[in-house]
Amino acid sequence: MRNKLWLMLMAAAAAGFGGRAHAVPSYAAQTGLPCTACHIGAFGPQLTPYGRAFKIQGYTATGGSGVLGKLPISAFLLGSYTSTAKDQSGPAAPDFASNNNPAIDQVSLFLAGRLSDHVGAFIQGTYDGVGHAFFSDNADIRVVTSTRLWGMDADLGLSLNNSPGLSDPYNSTYPFGYEFVASALALSPNAGTLLSGGLAGNSIGLNGYIWLDQHIYVDLGLYDTMAPGLMKILGEAYGPGSETGVAPYARALYDWNWGDNNAHIGGSVFYSRFNPATDVGSANGSFGHDRYTDLFADGGYQYLTDKHTFTLDGRYDYEIQNLQGSSNPFSPYVASSQPNNNLQEARETATYYYNQSYGLTFSWDKIWGKRNQLLYNTGAPDTGSIKGSPNSNAFISEVDWVPFGHDSSWGAPLANFKIGLQYTIYTQFNGSSTNYDGYGRNASDNNTLYLFVWTAI
Repeated sequence: MRNKLWLMLMAAAAAGFGGRAHAVPSYAAQTGLPCTACHIGAFGPQLTPYGRAFKIQGYTATGGSGVLGKLPISAFLLGSYTSTAKDQSGPAAPDFASNNNPAIDQVSLFLAGRLSDHVGAFIQGTYDGVGHAFFSDNADIRVVTSTRLWGMDADLGLSLNNSPGLSDPYNSTYPFGYEFVASALALSPNAGTLLSGGLAGNSIGLNGYIWLDQHIYVDLGLYDTMAPGLMKILGEAYGPGSETGVAPYARALYDWNWGDNNAHIGGSVFYSRFNPATDVGSANGSFGHDRYTDLFADGGYQYLTDKHTFTLDGRYDYEIQNLQGSSNPFSPYVASSQPNNNLQEARETATYYYNQSYGLTFSWDKIWGKRNQLLYNTGAPDTGSIKGSPNSNAFISEVDWVPFGHDSSWGAPLANFKIGLQYTIYTQFNGSSTNYDGYGRNASDNNTLYLFVWTAI
C-alpha cells in the first residue's frame, strides 16, 4: 500500500502541474501591448523574446493606461471533454464516468503584475474541478533591478517561488513547457522525475538570477519543503517526502537573436535529500534518506514574423535516484525494490502558428529507466505495470484557434479565448505495449482525445 500511495502522489503531481502554465490579461493591460507581444499564438503560455524579458524583469514593465493598467488582477476558466480509446476499469475520478467526460478543469484567480518599480508577482489560486479542491498553485514574487556590469547591461533579480524551475522564462523547461493543458481524467504514466512536478506547490525556494547583455542567463536557488500545516492550508501535499535540509538548484544558458530568429541552449542541476513520505502529510527518515540528482539539458528555436511563427523546444532530464530510505527492508514504509535507480525523460515539441490565430503542434515524449516492481507497479488495473517498468512513449498532436489577443482585437485586453483539440497516442505505457497492467489493458487503450476551451479575463 505504501508504494501505491507514493506512486499516486508523484504521478498526480507530475500530471497536475503539466496544466499549470498560464497567460494573464492583466499583463497586457499593464504594458498596453497586445498578447501577441509576449506570447506565441496570442494566448500563451509560450513566450516570445519580449515575454521572457518581461518575466526576467519582474513583471514590472509599464505602458498601459486607465484603471485596468494598474489593476494586477486576472482570472481564467478551463473547460474540457475527455474521451479515451477504452473505458477505464472504474470512474476516471470521483463523480465522473469511466470515459467520455465533460469537466470544468480549473478556475483560477491571479494576482499578476507590477506592485512597485522593482517588485512584481505572479500568484495563482485554483479550484480544481476534477479533484473538487482548492489549492495554492503557482507563486512567483520578484524583486529586480537593472545596472551595468563588466560594460554590459545586466538585470538582477530575486524570485520567491514554490517549485524548482518556476522562475525560468523558457518554455523548454517543465513548469511552463508543453503540454500547456492536459486532461486530468485520462490515465497518465506512473513515472515522472522530480523536476516534472513532484515538488510543485509543496516547496518554497529563493532564487537569485542575472541576465547579462540579454544573452547569458544564470539562476541559483535553494529549496525546502513547506511545513505540513502550511501545505494543509494551501491545499498541497508531500510528493516524495520532506527535505532534510535545503536543495540546491543551478541553471545557466545562452540566448541569441538574429533577424526574425531566436535560439537558446542551456542546462540545470538539482539535488535533493528527503525523508521519504509515509502519508499525504507525513514523512519519516528514521530508516534512511532518499537522494535525487537531476541533470537537465534543453534548447529552443523561434522564427517570428507577423504571418508565420515556428517554435521548436527540446529537453532531456537524467535523474539519479538513491532510495536508501524507501528500499530499507526493515522499514514499514518500504516503497522501492532496490536503492539504486535512474529515470530519464526526453521531449521534443514543434509548433506553428499562422497569423497568431491558427496553431498546430506536434510533440514526442519518452520516459524510461530501471525496473522497480515496488516503485512502479500498483498491482491495480489501468495503473499497474506487470514489468515494474517506468517506460512509456507518447506522440501528441494539437490544433488551436485563438480569435483574440491581437492589435485590433475586439474587447482587448479582457477578451481572450482559445479552443483546442489534442490527441495523444501511446505506443508504450508503464513498461509495455500490450497487457501492461496484467489485466489485459494495452498502451493504445489510453489514447486520449481532449477538447478544451480556455478563456481568460
